[in-house]
Amino acid sequence: MAVVKKNNKWYIKGKIKKDDGSYYQYTKLAQGCKLQKEAKEYERLFRMQYQDIQASSHYITFKELSDEYIKTLISVKKSTLRSYQDKLDKITTVLGDKKINLITKTMLETYIRGLEEIYASEYVEKFYYQIRAVFNYGIENEYIQTNPMNKVKLKVNKDSVKKEMNFWEPDEFDRFIKEVEDQELKTLYLFLYYMGTRKGEAMALQWKDIDFKNDVVRIYKTVTNKIKGSTYAITSPKTQNSNRNIPMFKIVKDSLLEWKEVQKKMYGFSEECFVFGYYRPLHAERPRRYMIKVLDKINKDLPENQQLKQIRIHDFRHSHASWLINNMGKYNFSDYDIAKRLGDTVQMLHSTYAHQFKNAGRNIIESMENDMSKPKESEQQAETKPNKYDELIELKKLLDMDVITEAEFETKKKQILGL
Repeated sequence: MAVVKKNNKWYIKGKIKKDDGSYYQYTKLAQGCKLQKEAKEYERLFRMQYQDIQASSHYITFKELSDEYIKTLISVKKSTLRSYQDKLDKITTVLGDKKINLITKTMLETYIRGLEEIYASEYVEKFYYQIRAVFNYGIENEYIQTNPMNKVKLKVNKDSVKKEMNFWEPDEFDRFIKEVEDQELKTLYLFLYYMGTRKGEAMALQWKDIDFKNDVVRIYKTVTNKIKGSTYAITSPKTQNSNRNIPMFKIVKDSLLEWKEVQKKMYGFSEECFVFGYYRPLHAERPRRYMIKVLDKINKDLPENQQLKQIRIHDFRHSHASWLINNMGKYNFSDYDIAKRLGDTVQMLHSTYAHQFKNAGRNIIESMENDMSKPKESEQQAETKPNKYDELIELKKLLDMDVITEAEFETKKKQILGL
């Protein structure tokens, strides 16, 4: 191999032995090279690239690797598998035909940066980790030695503001539900708002799952529309904690009983019928489309500051959780009780609704301070108030829940004990 200068331009010249014993001879312009050392580096990279291309005949493509990876996920839920497959289908439109040994950090970085310009960071992360998982599978099965995705970093936008969680206060929900004329959807909206279930959990409900005698709804399945080759499927719920029995509010029970009477008049009714739907679950898009229609009706001709804000169907669950969190102290239930009702862990509850817990904790402290600043009442009146040790127990619960800090706990403890 050599570099030569001709007509004030650098060229590379040489030959490379191929697997079959023959030689590939080359003479190429070293594009963009003005110095001899630049031309030598150009030739080194050229020879390396050529040898990689020759070696790639022994490698599989990214699509072949991803298809093999998907087939190994036998213990994954069908809905999760469909989600993985959907992402890989999109990824392989760009990377699918490329040999896995030729996919570089630059290719992957370009792909991820392109996604970041279009989609939210949470959505891009799913593609990022899906690609990493495929390459990790390749390493585990000795197709490749390193994972090129390990060198690609997700962009961190420090200026981005986390999207505020949307929910309706009870008065906002009342404005909405009064305008809902469709009885089935009205029952569904009431159920979602007052029960806090996920939409798929509500859609999977059959009448046999509702115990009207004990006012309890059993949640142990969900509807998913992410099954390839099928319009829907009934699967196990999102997590193990999602299997639960939820007590009903009276407004929910009454609404369900009225709707059941309507369904009983339909041909073929049985306890196996779906509560929302009938022979099959309600179409996933119908509740959302109808809600938008009702909101348009409510907001028509209203000034912007009086309009009822748009939320998603899933935000009925957020509305329920937010109401519970903000009324913990008033009705004497704990974060564990809320998490159990929602089918989440306490940790997940605190993570998802961190700002509500913070505000709830501040409201509790302010309420206690207001009470403590009031003039002392007579001993006879004071006897009707909670014992100070009971107050300390409640205060300790707030500390354990991370609603108040250690310093706030100590300050309030001293005030309660009069120290």
